[in-house]
Amino acid sequence: MKLRYFKALIALSVIVMLSGCWSQINFDQITVVSAIGLDIDKNKKLEVSVQLVNPTLPVAAGGSTQQRRAIAVYTASGNTVHEAIEVIKTQSKKDLFFSQTRVVVISETLAKNGLNEIVDYFWREPNQNFNSWVLVSDDGPVRHSLGNSKELLAVSADEWKAYLKDKTNFTVRGGIQLYEFLYRLNQESYGAVAPGLTPESVQAGEVIMEIGRLAVFNGYKMSGWLDSTESQIIHWLAHSAKTGVIQVKIKKNEYIDFVLENIHVRMNPRIQNNQLAMEIKMSCDAHIETSTTEIDLSSKEAAQQIENKLNQYLKLETEQALHKLLDNYKTDVIGLGEVIHRKYPDKWKSLKPDWKHRLQTIDISVHTDAHVKKAGLLIDGIVEEDDRDE
Repeated sequence: MKLRYFKALIALSVIVMLSGCWSQINFDQITVVSAIGLDIDKNKKLEVSVQLVNPTLPVAAGGSTQQRRAIAVYTASGNTVHEAIEVIKTQSKKDLFFSQTRVVVISETLAKNGLNEIVDYFWREPNQNFNSWVLVSDDGPVRHSLGNSKELLAVSADEWKAYLKDKTNFTVRGGIQLYEFLYRLNQESYGAVAPGLTPESVQAGEVIMEIGRLAVFNGYKMSGWLDSTESQIIHWLAHSAKTGVIQVKIKKNEYIDFVLENIHVRMNPRIQNNQLAMEIKMSCDAHIETSTTEIDLSSKEAAQQIENKLNQYLKLETEQALHKLLDNYKTDVIGLGEVIHRKYPDKWKSLKPDWKHRLQTIDISVHTDAHVKKAGLLIDGIVEEDDRDE
């Protein structure tokens, strides 16, 4: 009897230690999706493109280094994102791995048509990478942007991700990741923005892409674009950037380039007689980078004149950016609602349902306090005119 139990125990131990193949993953049948493109095709259906990482060929006999392209782009249409992706799987003969997706590129046409139908897919897809970066393509089909873009890195999505992730020049990039973008689309007090992907020029069939403008959303729909100067200001007001580069016209044909640092913005909301007011105070340090004319900074009068011009420029550009944002696009992407919510939580309950319409009634006053620094380090206080002809 004991021998029988002993044999049964040995058999059970062997079965437990045997490795099975029922759940194995065949890595030869998996490919990494580096970018997802979302567009509308000519039949008004949702068009999905995926940029797949394409492994290079092994070195051939004789030392040949011929390689395939580092990426392959597949496109399919459907009523839903899921339907289109299932078609792409049959085209590529691969299972798609989304956990390493770098960027999600949305066409301007789809963004202005509304993103309601695609948001549900990204929230429900369990293998989605919510740390992907969001871009809005403003010209031509997204599939062309994914397949024909010319970048220094072999995989263009890697280049875009590195550019958006690098915080050293965050002022005009406006990088936003998928999890934050999806949340902002449905947030009343803080709307969504996303950097634009613009074709700049074509060289030998390849497109050089530029990331500069900023797409502004009102709920699930895109309202319009902000240029690079307006984008900088919006990032300052939203406390997502503390540096910037601007050019100020001092006199006719005379310009000075400034580097702004330590940008601080304070917003002070007030409610008086049921009228909502917002005081915005912006302060920063400014360094003269270059000038088209000679400047004598040893003269207090000249230095003060330059400082006044700089503050006038910042005040005017900020007021114009706010007018475009609140009056034209009727959206709050700088968090004015959040500021009011923190100071007047009870009042915010009545303001929130009609917040987008109340934006245009806010009495906004802008005050700037920019100081030109490091003037004393210049020899004799003179900044000489650039020799732009050399």
